[in-house]
Amino acid sequence: MKIRLSLAAAAFLAALLSSIDAQVEPPSDLKFKILNENTVEMSWVRPSATIEGFRIQVVSDADEPARYLNLGAEISTTLLNNLTPDLDYTVSINSFYGSEESIPIYGQLTIQSSNTSGKVRKPHSDAIKCSVSAIADLVFLVDGSWSVGRENFRHIRSFIGALAGAFDIGEDKTRVAVVQYSTDTRTEFPLTRYTRRGDLLQAINSLPYKGGNTMTGDAIDYLMKNIFTEAAGSRKGFPKVAMIITDGKSQDPVEEHAEKLRNIGVEIFVLGIKGADEDELKEIASTPHGKHVYNVPNFDLIQDVQKKIITEVCSGVDEQLTSLVSGEEMVEPAFNLQVTEIASKSMRVTWDPSPGEITGYKLTLIPMVPGMKRQELYIGPTQTSINARDLSPETEYEISLFALKGLTPSEPILDLAKTQPVKVSTECSLGVDVQADVVLLVDGSYSIGLQNFAKVRAFLEVLVTSFDIGPNKIQISLVQYSRDPHTEFALNTHHDINAAVKAVRSFPYRGGSTNTGKAMTYVRERIFVPGRGARDNVPRVMVLITDGKSSDSFKDAAAKLRNVDVEIFAVGVKDAVRSELEAIANPPADTHVYEVEDFDAFQRISKELTQSICLRIEQELLKIKKKN
Repeated sequence: MKIRLSLAAAAFLAALLSSIDAQVEPPSDLKFKILNENTVEMSWVRPSATIEGFRIQVVSDADEPARYLNLGAEISTTLLNNLTPDLDYTVSINSFYGSEESIPIYGQLTIQSSNTSGKVRKPHSDAIKCSVSAIADLVFLVDGSWSVGRENFRHIRSFIGALAGAFDIGEDKTRVAVVQYSTDTRTEFPLTRYTRRGDLLQAINSLPYKGGNTMTGDAIDYLMKNIFTEAAGSRKGFPKVAMIITDGKSQDPVEEHAEKLRNIGVEIFVLGIKGADEDELKEIASTPHGKHVYNVPNFDLIQDVQKKIITEVCSGVDEQLTSLVSGEEMVEPAFNLQVTEIASKSMRVTWDPSPGEITGYKLTLIPMVPGMKRQELYIGPTQTSINARDLSPETEYEISLFALKGLTPSEPILDLAKTQPVKVSTECSLGVDVQADVVLLVDGSYSIGLQNFAKVRAFLEVLVTSFDIGPNKIQISLVQYSRDPHTEFALNTHHDINAAVKAVRSFPYRGGSTNTGKAMTYVRERIFVPGRGARDNVPRVMVLITDGKSSDSFKDAAAKLRNVDVEIFAVGVKDAVRSELEAIANPPADTHVYEVEDFDAFQRISKELTQSICLRIEQELLKIKKKN
């Protein structure tokens, strides 16, 4: 088990200090010490100036909620409990005095399950990763009998996490299932349950201990009938691996069941511990036994063979893939590819089905402009049409359709098609008497960084200069958020475009976590109010710009904004989550959700976003006039 800590460099902090007018002195000398595989002691040096206390935030890369701690000023150490091995955590601490807060000390923390020495090392020095192309259905069959014991079961969890974590996890990547057996057999989770590495590792870390007798033969039969089936999420034409972990001789026959499992193409690896029978392990495992059979005298010695097992499993998957892909059987392609219903951001692709036996189709859309985002879509075997969305306007795409049998593709059928230009006016040429209240809600979290924040400002300037700003025209407000939201300027602050542009060019980068839900509640309660310049019977628009997953709940806050007639547009950059953006924005997503691969790509969407906002303002104005 090992720990990784990458604190913000001195130059980064210096840059932040220059951009943030902080009045409260921050803590310093942040340190971490491993206590066990789930607990870390965190310590720091208190500032010399007077403060009221400290705030700590811990955010993981999985779906677990963010954790917050408020501690007194006299405290300089605390425990971070219930951490999941192999998950990345973002940890920040800042001091506060009244309503003022210091700049946080900010870093990354990972406890890795492969290091049980308790020493602090560099991250990933002995962590093994399979090749990117290693895609498989990986199933762990775990002995949960009484002879294992609760204390020893944690070593099994750690091993499962290390092996599963070596693969890229996803619906179209490696799928993982865990089955535990003793007197009877139960599925802890199926192949289709987890599509994100962080969530999978959390589930493995919390596996319960079952207890009972050792009926290994029945358990292997259970895998064949209930796990390695299409209904349970096992895929035709993909490598299949069973990792069986047992600590004793089976109380029922194993050889016949294991042979049947191997005969359907499952490669079986076996790890025997303590009282396992070597001859029985060889009856179960695939050959050669030197690669597939492992036996250790005690649970705490699993780590001695862990690296070799992971290496051999990865290698086995690559060999299965080579065998599958180089098979002599040809996959027959589909035919009669056609592109219809071409719009500015979408097009419908149809085809006649492949006459052969296939498992699905892969459609690729490659823009003929360098540096633009390509799309790769996977489609079921009975489908012969798909509406490809989120394309770029006025862009020619090379369209390729492959029929698939497992991982083996057919020859592609090809076509070229060009999306339409956006069918709204180039300028935001609203009438002279048009009024609207527009709020720009901008993510200022640490993941953006100072260099990219300058690009955010430039993008906002393009948006602001598109509008005719004035007290009886379009009003603009800017709110920056991270852990807490902050009003940079209200709707009634700037009454002409020059003042608004000047404010956008100079507002500071604040840094912090990404509490999008809290920020949207703030916009509803503190910005769209008469005291801040909000007007009745005027279209209301909010544009969210974020680069990451929200650290707090956001769906209810977004719904409440939409329910008071605020039209929400969402722009996601880099690591933003598409499903979050769609849950926040108004429908349809085609005109309200925008994604860019990095901060340099803002230029690509600025014109289209501005035009969509203007079009919605015009439509809302017509509605309001009809009501009145």
